[in-house]
Amino acid sequence: MHRILAALLAITLSTSVLLAQDDRLDDLTFEEMPLKDESVPYFAVGVGPTLSLYMPNYDDVNALGTSLGIGTMSGSIAQWGGEIFTAIGVVPNMRVGFSWVAGNNSASKDTTFVAGGPSYTRAMKYSVSMRTLKLDYAIVPFKSFAIIPGVGVGFGTLTLETYQSAKNRTWADYGTIPATSPDSYSILERSVIYAAPKLDLEYAVTPFLNLRVNASYALQLAGGDWTGNRTAVVSSVPDGIKLQGFSAQFGIFVGLFN
Repeated sequence: MHRILAALLAITLSTSVLLAQDDRLDDLTFEEMPLKDESVPYFAVGVGPTLSLYMPNYDDVNALGTSLGIGTMSGSIAQWGGEIFTAIGVVPNMRVGFSWVAGNNSASKDTTFVAGGPSYTRAMKYSVSMRTLKLDYAIVPFKSFAIIPGVGVGFGTLTLETYQSAKNRTWADYGTIPATSPDSYSILERSVIYAAPKLDLEYAVTPFLNLRVNASYALQLAGGDWTGNRTAVVSSVPDGIKLQGFSAQFGIFVGLFN
């Protein structure tokens, strides 16, 4: 009798434990737990062509053009060039780059020196070239898009050319120096150092193709002497003729981009 009661008690306890375990099994779920997002460090290495629209102050340049009877310049200087850049692996989201651009604007006018005489063309060309070393920091708000503030320091050249010539010439006219009067040509040049804070907006269309729009402002820091016709040192050149102004840029780059 005691053995039967012990067996019944053991069966009852075992059943209670199993039922309790079944209740806890109902609380279990096999849904996937959310994984913690991991930020991917910025990486890019690329090279490609650029088009910049540089907007200088023309006031002093146009004052010269007006005094020569040439006219005035307006609008931006279209600067074609290129850039190469790469991320710095040891410093997250930092990259370095080097760019080079050059372009010019011009004005011209036809004139005569004697009533009824031959027609001459008088012209002026203003050229600006820039070579810039850049340091950038990339902010990636979402996949494939980067906001990249940075600063550049560079070496540039300003060139102002004035010239005139008859509209029609023969080969024989160029057998002497100078050519038949009143032909003339003059070039004024200066090398400068500048800084350029900037902001790039870039979108990686594919891991191998990157598009950019850019805004920057060049600030001239120092400059060498103005030289005339590559020989004379020219003084009293107006301070307003300098490498300083806003630029907008568009670029297409190939390489590797994340």
